[in-house]
Amino acid sequence: MTTNEIAQYLGAITKNLEQKRLKDVFNLFAILLPNLQNWQLQERIDELENTYRTMLNYLSEGIQDPDRQKVEDTLLRSLYQVKDSVSLQLKHRWDSSYFYEQRRIYYYNKQEAPETLIASLEEIISKLDLLSLLEDDEKINKERIDFEKQKELIIQKIFYAVWLSGFWDSDTQKHWSAVIQNRLNPVVFSSLIITALTLNLLVLFDENKALLLLEAAENENEEIRQRALTGIVLFLRQYDKRLHLYPAINLRIKHLSEDPQFIRSICHIVLQFIQSRETEKITRHIMDELIPELIKCGPKFNDALKSEENTIYIDKNPEWQDIIHKAGLEDQFQELSEMQLEGADIMHSSFTHLKNFPFFNEMSHWFLPFSVPANYMENQELLAFSGILSQSKMMCNSDKYSLYFTLMQMPEKYRHLTMSQLSEEVEGSQELERTEIVSNLIRIRPETRQYIQDLYRFYKLFPRRSEFHDIFAAKPEFYQVPSIRQFVGDKENMQLIGEFYFNKNYFEEAADIFDFLQQTDVNNTVLYQKKGYCLQMRNNLPGALETYLKAELLDANNLWIIKKLAYCYRALKQPEKALEYYKKIEKANPDNLSTQLQIGHCYLELKDYGEALKYYFKVEFLE
Repeated sequence: MTTNEIAQYLGAITKNLEQKRLKDVFNLFAILLPNLQNWQLQERIDELENTYRTMLNYLSEGIQDPDRQKVEDTLLRSLYQVKDSVSLQLKHRWDSSYFYEQRRIYYYNKQEAPETLIASLEEIISKLDLLSLLEDDEKINKERIDFEKQKELIIQKIFYAVWLSGFWDSDTQKHWSAVIQNRLNPVVFSSLIITALTLNLLVLFDENKALLLLEAAENENEEIRQRALTGIVLFLRQYDKRLHLYPAINLRIKHLSEDPQFIRSICHIVLQFIQSRETEKITRHIMDELIPELIKCGPKFNDALKSEENTIYIDKNPEWQDIIHKAGLEDQFQELSEMQLEGADIMHSSFTHLKNFPFFNEMSHWFLPFSVPANYMENQELLAFSGILSQSKMMCNSDKYSLYFTLMQMPEKYRHLTMSQLSEEVEGSQELERTEIVSNLIRIRPETRQYIQDLYRFYKLFPRRSEFHDIFAAKPEFYQVPSIRQFVGDKENMQLIGEFYFNKNYFEEAADIFDFLQQTDVNNTVLYQKKGYCLQMRNNLPGALETYLKAELLDANNLWIIKKLAYCYRALKQPEKALEYYKKIEKANPDNLSTQLQIGHCYLELKDYGEALKYYFKVEFLE
């Protein structure tokens, strides 16, 4: 059986389960199960089919069963579980994607048990704690680095143990819960477990893993909590249609939703994912427009540099700012800075080509919180700089690693200059975050922004990224998913999300949200105006006209609305109605040439050539 055939059958089973067409589900299982020759699964399917037939018999005989809904939900949940098991076994055998390839290798090589790895990790941490109490010397430092290497390797193995795992029982879930909650374990370790959980859940539904992710959303460590919250949002979007069958998950979600901080975090994660849609656009702008303009300014920068006696250790030359100003780039730099403060990923273009270091050949490294790898601890100057780099809130962890490895390859004198400048920029960004400029912006937590940007780097730049389902290209939009909308569906959050889409020119989604908001705020003329504008920009002129007319009923003298109505009527070949509105505009602004010209066009379309000529002559005269 081919991978495509497996995917088609499994997709059909999922669709039929969502529509509760269970007879078709059993027929599809009859085709798939012989490929596995698993008598336990076959026995389970036969048992569920008998339950289904009994339900049908009760219905046909008109027998009232007060527990019918409960039995039906249990049957559906069991069929989903069989589908998940069939999917895992079939794909483990035939699927060639990266996940299943690594899974086959992992289980073929019989890796150490997670319990053994965790015990080894705890032992190494104890040894490192002991070494930290001793006075440094060459031998102690070498021993410390050796232990750090062992620790990193164990953490990497544990990442794979979670990411490639099958279904967990409740005891396994409790075990991993204790591991994550153990304060003695490094944050890097627990953070990677959360990411591995998320990536596993995006491939395979597992109730116990989902419960652990929901539990981690209340972890006291911000890094762990924000990763868990991001994983929850992705999990809810992927499995929304079956979540009603899992009372334990829904109970946990209900508990979390009582915390306003949880609601706020979910909203911010949604906003950051929307913001990520701008990344490619920003990258193209920087690469195709900004950098070519800077290159043109290159000779002028060189002249300014030559005016300094010392070309290595220099202060910022005031002439540079003049050069940028004269080139018309100052506003663009200011705009990029403001976008970055809002959460835009303006660094992606700079680091796209810096992911070829051997470090990034290891998948788990794409998700590591920044710290200097043990193999690169010899350079004391860089080691000291890593402390400054780790404080930067503007760069994601993946880019920090790229920058660190790039600095390692630089000649010493240029490295020193670069680190000095970067240190100033990090301090400047931290100061900027404390100013009033930032206070008016949406304050998405840096841990959220950095983690989602790390995920973006992985899904867009990892060498085998095509073998992963791109979470940044997935549909539907988060606010459209009922299980997520229950958190962000209030007026305040939907208004915030709608404005975010609107300001980024995603007019289809913005119109959808404004339409939703109108249902409870029918007299808000601004909502009608913005929805009309969205429809107009989507080239839905009849819809835009209808919406603008509703806005006019609420604000008849609004000149902006009148202009939009005039435009829509003329574009829809209704010159008589367009002329009516252009006359209103003319009355408000008699000498506007554009209005005079449009009136002339309307008369021309109405074949009133005399009036048309009057307005054309007027335009020519005023010009």
